Amino acid sequence: MSLDNLSSFADTVLRLDESSWRYDPGTNRYRGANGRFLSQRTVEALVDGRIDKLGRELRRYTDMLGRGDLTLDQWQQSVREAIKLVHVQAAIIGNGGRESMGSAEWGRIGQRLRAEYAYLQGFARDLLDGRVSTPMALARIGLYAQSVRSSYWEGTSIRQEKQGYSLMRRILDPQAKHCQDCIDFAARGIVPLGSVPLPGQRCACRANCRCSVKYFRQQAPSVLV
Repeated sequence: MSLDNLSSFADTVLRLDESSWRYDPGTNRYRGANGRFLSQRTVEALVDGRIDKLGRELRRYTDMLGRGDLTLDQWQQSVREAIKLVHVQAAIIGNGGRESMGSAEWGRIGQRLRAEYAYLQGFARDLLDGRVSTPMALARIGLYAQSVRSSYWEGTSIRQEKQGYSLMRRILDPQAKHCQDCIDFAARGIVPLGSVPLPGQRCACRANCRCSVKYFRQQAPSVLV
């Protein structure tokens, strides 16, 4: 997938989807449609809402496949388009809007989508060979929606680094059941950016990871005079 194609696709995404928020680079915060600042949790909830909607859509396609209302090729194409849309949306939100997306950012999301498409191709082969039942497929397809969260956090981490944040802390969701990897990452406290993986990376939770990240600037040491 070329960068030009992804960038052009994003223009369409934003015309349809960036009415509820905008990024203010001067404050490194998001504003809602009324101009008021959005909390970080509200921004994360916006992403979660899109992930939930995507999950419902993917399960609907998979249910239609199981009933014979879609061919395998139609199912695969529908899933590809749906996950592309929301991965691009999540990356744009994380990076701080369309204007913040440079060639490196488009390249990163393109690489992620190519990996997702490869996983999807393997999934389609399993379906074709009868190795996956419809209930199993409905459970498995949900992971493709949950993986979108990684695109948001990658974009967010890049944006925060550009804004001078050099420290991070993994935060556990009190409502979620966490793997030991996530518990260990959170226990390390405030560490240099990149010292612990972003949510969903190198943990047993994988796409189901519900952790978040808080970012900090390095404070200059106090000098006694």
